[in-house]
Amino acid sequence: MTDLDVVHKRVADVATPTISIVLPTYNRGPVIRQTLESVLALDEEVFELIVIDDGSTDQTSAVLESIRDPRLFVVRLPENSGANVARNIGISQARAPYVAFLDSDDIYLPGRLREPLAILRKHPSVGIVLSAFTTEKRTKQTHFRMPRRLYEGAELARLAARYVLEPTTSGLTFRKEALTQVGGFDPALRWMEDRDLVMRVARHSKGATIATPLWHKRWQADGISSDRTTYFPALLTFIARHPIYGSEELRFRDYLIARHMVALAKAMNFRQIQLDYDLALRELTPPPPPLSRLIPKYLSGRRERFRLRRRLLSGKAHSDFGVAESAPICR
Repeated sequence: MTDLDVVHKRVADVATPTISIVLPTYNRGPVIRQTLESVLALDEEVFELIVIDDGSTDQTSAVLESIRDPRLFVVRLPENSGANVARNIGISQARAPYVAFLDSDDIYLPGRLREPLAILRKHPSVGIVLSAFTTEKRTKQTHFRMPRRLYEGAELARLAARYVLEPTTSGLTFRKEALTQVGGFDPALRWMEDRDLVMRVARHSKGATIATPLWHKRWQADGISSDRTTYFPALLTFIARHPIYGSEELRFRDYLIARHMVALAKAMNFRQIQLDYDLALRELTPPPPPLSRLIPKYLSGRRERFRLRRRLLSGKAHSDFGVAESAPICR
């Protein structure tokens, strides 16, 4: 998945891992130890933890050296190449048939390995599992809920496309063959790379979600998702990657554009609204509607998104998507 030379600083001493956990990190010395310890404390499965040190220049490497655990596999990249390149290198190094991911800001909770693997073992047609999670941003704690159920691939893709499901990287577990089939993460995407990957895998595989929160997201002020200047070009790239936004989900594509414009308006950044709208006109086919018609699309799209989430969490059929109802996962 990449031509970069890698330096194996340490190889895990686990003969036959059941699952490989891939964790890219860059200059996360102050928080990486707690993240690693949340994984190494799990005794649910035989695993290897593959840490890709993406050219860190702070104390990250020293922290990694100080942790002596036979399950830890450390790869050092000669220069910073981006999280998606690092993740793909981790996938290429993984020896287990299943692969999970973790961002270096986040922590695993008990059950993070056991519950997804139970589903993947029981349902051979399922290639991807997403879990509920909790978040902490400043003083606000949030629980992002998901149902416990199975999905046909088309339904999973459209729920992700409409932002009804939140496929965040640390909650994703795959069959490794499903990842290699689609080529792993897209190195060109700095935003929405997790959603993009889920939508591509869902073209070939069924999916499942787990209601139990299995990981916790910690927001960092210098994280990639804190840099709003890169968001809109990445959104347009993401939209262009998926033909569904030019056909069945054209209306929701306009909602995503409108949502960005509303965020800029709230920040009183009216000049950027025009610049980004002009960029969308140049990049998208068909072009978005006039700015004066985007606000109603934001409001209607938001209502529709929340309505679909309520239906999803209530366990009702998703006839909205024109696909058969998916079944709950039997315990």
